[in-house]
Amino acid sequence: MRTTHAAAIAALSLPALASNASAQAPIRTLPETVVTATGVPTEPARVAAGITVIDRQTIEERGYATLAEALSTVPGLRIVQTGPAGQTATVFVRGTNSNHVLVLRDGVPVNDPSTPNGLFNFGDDLLDDVERIEVVRGPLASLYGSGAIGGVINLITRRGAGAFNGVAEAGGGTQRTVRGSAYAGGQAGAFDGMLAAGSVSTRGSNIVPPRISTQIGERDGQSAQAVTANVGASIGQDTRLGLVARWRRNDFGLDNIGSPIVDDPDQSGRTEMGALQGSANTALFDGKWRTGLSLARINEDRRFRNLPHGTDPNRQSDDNRYEAWRTDLQWNNSLRLPDAPGIAATVATFGVQHTRDEAKVSVRSRSAFGAFNQDVDARTHTTGGNIGLQGTVLDRLDLVGGVRYDDPRDFEDEMTWRLGGVWRLPSMPLPVRASAAYGTGFRTPTLFDRFGTDGFGYRGNPNLKPEKSSGWEAGLAADIPAGPLGLVTLSSTYFQTEITDLIVTQFSPVYTQVNAGSADIKGVENTLTLAPASWATLSLSYTWTQAESGTTGQQLARRPRHQGAASVRIVPVDGVVVTPELIVFGPARENAFASYNDQGNAISTSQMNDGGVALNLTARWRIVQGWEVFGIGRNLTNSRYEPANGFVQPGRSVFAGFTTRW
Repeated sequence: MRTTHAAAIAALSLPALASNASAQAPIRTLPETVVTATGVPTEPARVAAGITVIDRQTIEERGYATLAEALSTVPGLRIVQTGPAGQTATVFVRGTNSNHVLVLRDGVPVNDPSTPNGLFNFGDDLLDDVERIEVVRGPLASLYGSGAIGGVINLITRRGAGAFNGVAEAGGGTQRTVRGSAYAGGQAGAFDGMLAAGSVSTRGSNIVPPRISTQIGERDGQSAQAVTANVGASIGQDTRLGLVARWRRNDFGLDNIGSPIVDDPDQSGRTEMGALQGSANTALFDGKWRTGLSLARINEDRRFRNLPHGTDPNRQSDDNRYEAWRTDLQWNNSLRLPDAPGIAATVATFGVQHTRDEAKVSVRSRSAFGAFNQDVDARTHTTGGNIGLQGTVLDRLDLVGGVRYDDPRDFEDEMTWRLGGVWRLPSMPLPVRASAAYGTGFRTPTLFDRFGTDGFGYRGNPNLKPEKSSGWEAGLAADIPAGPLGLVTLSSTYFQTEITDLIVTQFSPVYTQVNAGSADIKGVENTLTLAPASWATLSLSYTWTQAESGTTGQQLARRPRHQGAASVRIVPVDGVVVTPELIVFGPARENAFASYNDQGNAISTSQMNDGGVALNLTARWRIVQGWEVFGIGRNLTNSRYEPANGFVQPGRSVFAGFTTRW
């Protein structure tokens, strides 16, 4: 309770701080816009939502290789890696479940329908083809439909621009890690194109915690490759035809997570993805109406093998394969409306989306109890339409509203909506902004939820119903000139979410999932950015989250009440950039099913995972024009923190290499 009061006091103190600052000091504006929050380019300061943009410069300066690394310091996000390099990394946004965040690639949903709960693996993809990552926290089902309860993460693909240019990078480090990437792109007349490729190979580390006596130190490595091509042709000034093709493969080692936990050199996994997206975008009526068509086809193929053990014939062996296909068709529009007395910058949005999912599962398992074989072949589809309106009233109030109607084939129709506003407070010497928003959401069960199976006894439940949610947020933000500290940007946002018909795992009498849960979530996100000089920037964030089960009152698993991050960007001399970051998590409760004692045996009561700290550091030096050298350190304090019980954070690693640009 004291934490809530302190956060509220911090939020309410912003106007007072702003009024004491000098009105003559320069005010920094936000140059970038985001598309994900409203469907049209909009300044983040005009949207009532938590927004973080990770651009290409940040990805390169901080040496991020995977999406999990890039999101590690985003306020309100909790990353949990349940396995070695390349294995499943999940994200909890504002205390909601890890399947309550919708992941997009250029606006196309890419959550895999053949995974348990429709989880997206944030540790799978390399970032060589990504131009920027837009993170929007809060319910956005009114724009994107099912799954957007906690937020939306949109990966935007790089495009060729300007004269032909390229980047190549290579390096190596501890754990026998070797990494390389290349990018080439540009424009020639009406045509533009880019090609990006990346590869990483590592011996990896042992993910079984040192405290567990059954571990033998066996490492789990990774070998991953990815290639992306993005080509386009412009017809006149207002029309572009585009085609994006992506391929990714990831091979990795696994360990047996059971009773007891053991290092398992015979267990491995492979994921492979292929995607093709065509688009046509044009502007009509002098640019007032922008319309676009997109058609995408995505194939995910995952295989997990655990070979027979000659020394222990009773140990379980598996050969399981999960395939999924998604076809997504979208028609999106934005229409700029004429100004009216007291109303300006008004834009109407509307669109239609049709998505078809298919999943095939093949389970081949053998143990001391005999063989188990099962195949699943299922498909579903949904059609949705959305309309929205945004504009500025009296040059002070930015309003955004939207509603969406979804018609899933196997469930009742869903209507969701969201309304938000940002008010620039009058009679203030500084631009203090008050914001508030309310929205509803839902998540339909995936094909795996309803029909899936695995070698551990799980059976899908075809009678599942969609999860429902409602949530609101309110906050204050200001830019405050603070003398030697430079411009201080301060924000504080309170959020609250309620989820009903929550899908939870049931272990008896059948291992399956049922609509037997609910969740009550509230919290506060606080951010602080200092820019004391042109060569130094410090960003701090702290999030307090109380995510509790509505039936038991317990804190939901793997969601710490306290988490924070500190990121620094220092340019000590021209051509040198140093970017340390510190990530801190408080203790988090763990599910009883996934909790293990120090002998590696499953325990029957829930327990708390200790908090943890990770210190990362990246440095780049431009030695001559077009050539850079860099060094990357991860978990430099060698923390043995367990993000999930039974899965230890990878140990200290260092990596060095060079980059050339032309």
